[in-house]
Amino acid sequence: MDDTLSYVLITPARNEADFIEFTLKSVVAQTVRPAKWVIVSDGSTDATDEIVTQYAANIPWLELVRMPERRERDFAGKVRALMLDTRECRA
Repeated sequence: MDDTLSYVLITPARNEADFIEFTLKSVVAQTVRPAKWVIVSDGSTDATDEIVTQYAANIPWLELVRMPERRERDFAGKVRALMLDTRECRA
C-alpha cells in the first residue's frame, strides 16, 4: 500500500497582493507539497497576478488561472467557472 499523500490545492485570490507572497512561501515550505496548485485570480486589479506569475516560473506544480471579474464572489462560483473554462478548452 502506498502511503504517499497526494492532493490538489485550489486557492481563490482577488486583490491579494499584500498577502499572496506569504501564502506562496508558506505552501512551498510545506513538507508535503500539492501535486498541483491552482491559484484562481478573479479579476484582480493589483499585483496579485504578477506575483503569482513570478513564482510559477520556477514552480512547475503551480498554475495561475486568470478569470474575468464576476459578480459571484463565493468559492464555489470560482470552482464552477474554472470547470466550465476547462471544459471549453477541451472542446
